[in-house]
Amino acid sequence: MKVLLVGSGSMSKEYAKVLKHLKIDFHVVGNTVAGCQNFEKELSLPVTSGGLESFLNKKYLEQYSHAINTVNVEYLKETTINLVKKGIKNILIEKPGSVHLSELDEISNIAEEEKSDIYIAYNRRFYSSVEKMKDVIHKDGGILSAHCEFTEWIHNIDPDNYPSDIVNKWVIANSSHVLDTMFFLIGEPKILNPMILGESKVLWHPTGSIFIGSGISHNNIPFSYHSNWLSAGRWGIEILTKNNRLILKPMEKLQIQRKGSIKIEDVLIDNEMDTKFKPGIFNQVSHFLNANYSNLCSINDQKMRIKDVYNKIAGYN
Repeated sequence: MKVLLVGSGSMSKEYAKVLKHLKIDFHVVGNTVAGCQNFEKELSLPVTSGGLESFLNKKYLEQYSHAINTVNVEYLKETTINLVKKGIKNILIEKPGSVHLSELDEISNIAEEEKSDIYIAYNRRFYSSVEKMKDVIHKDGGILSAHCEFTEWIHNIDPDNYPSDIVNKWVIANSSHVLDTMFFLIGEPKILNPMILGESKVLWHPTGSIFIGSGISHNNIPFSYHSNWLSAGRWGIEILTKNNRLILKPMEKLQIQRKGSIKIEDVLIDNEMDTKFKPGIFNQVSHFLNANYSNLCSINDQKMRIKDVYNKIAGYN
């Protein structure tokens, strides 16, 4: 097994820490000299600068078995296609893969031709809190209903730091972390009733700033969501079973409200790897490298989500 880690930014560093801990043979390729030098200084690991295309077109022709692509969203398509064309068969790319369905179609078509498997890195699926929640759900006999909030702190977001087409689709680019986790737990929506308000109240996100909706998943679980970017709030998920209300708010922490009680209690979870590394990353990488793909989001799953769910929730074309 040999892994190519693409990118030298903050997320690449988090993946490198896990790969190093797992004693995986891996190489890092970044773009700018300054970014690569910063990576080397912080992690004491060698990095090749100059970008992926330059790296692949020179003498580095080894057949990597896996690649992890952590570059900025606007460059994910180009770098992923480069990896596929060089014969890498197992690729994990940072969420959301792309905010454009057409780009995901382009990636998946080439991947199908080259017989490469591509997965989108939604690390919150792999939080220790989510794993523990799944255990409680199983013991309780399943989920009765669900709710999530994906309010964004727009006062902390500088739109000048991102291309306009990325911030214009911020629900896909960022909020999808929460929505993905809820639908991962309850199943894909078969009925979705979205309401979008606050049009043009956030200049860089003109389709809306208040998102309210409900529906039923293919597992016949009713769900609702509420997100108001003009007010206070935070990300969170609530799952209701016959005995408990399970709360991820913050999502790294699991709380429980038992039937017949108003008390909300913390649930003890084994989160050693979520404290040692960025939450969810260790478990996600382990699943990816061990070909345990059942909990990963495939590129085809993501295409369906954007077309049938995220675009409708956010009012995108």
